Amino acid sequence: MSAKLPVDLIVFDLDGTLADSLPALTAAANYACRCLGLPEHPAAVIQQMIGEGEKTFVRRFLGEGHQDLFEKALKLYLEHYSQHCGHLTRLYPEVRETLEVLSHKKLAVLSNKMERLSRQVVEVLGIAPFFVAVKGGDSYGMLKPQPAGLAALIRELQASPERTLMVGDKPTDIHTGRGAGALTLGVTYGYGDPEALRQAAPEVLIDSFSQLAGLVA
Repeated sequence: MSAKLPVDLIVFDLDGTLADSLPALTAAANYACRCLGLPEHPAAVIQQMIGEGEKTFVRRFLGEGHQDLFEKALKLYLEHYSQHCGHLTRLYPEVRETLEVLSHKKLAVLSNKMERLSRQVVEVLGIAPFFVAVKGGDSYGMLKPQPAGLAALIRELQASPERTLMVGDKPTDIHTGRGAGALTLGVTYGYGDPEALRQAAPEVLIDSFSQLAGLVA
């Protein structure tokens, strides 16, 4: 891409974009399964279940025959994840350094993870000071790919959609950005399927987070 993206606000997905949280998510899900006497899942299977918020994630790892255990499983999962996410979650390479380069822009997080957990993750990873806002799936009463949450965040931060960039690893993030009238950028190293991400047709695709710094004006 020759021309840089003219943006004032960059909104990031969290899991699979800024942070590799798969070990923490796997550990918390399997803790809940163990406590309930259910089979555990390998990380590769858990990766396919990530997205659409905690409630959907818990229903997925429980499986069709065990939905009656949902409330217990959700409680166990949230307790474990809240206590251990800082031990098992890591930033992707060059995230901190790239956020530093981009710190003259408004930066925010919009995750489908609950807001309190999203805040906890960015705090334990030491990147909270970079963001003017950290929002989750319960912040606006809707989950991505519904665009109204992103649109509300853009308004709150007094930015314009056409000068906002939504960054994420899944088509969900691209559809959210496009629906809100924002520019979109996909990262291929996360949890999403790279081909599905390409088909979602973001303005830009990158293979490493550090490439972002050279793409915005």
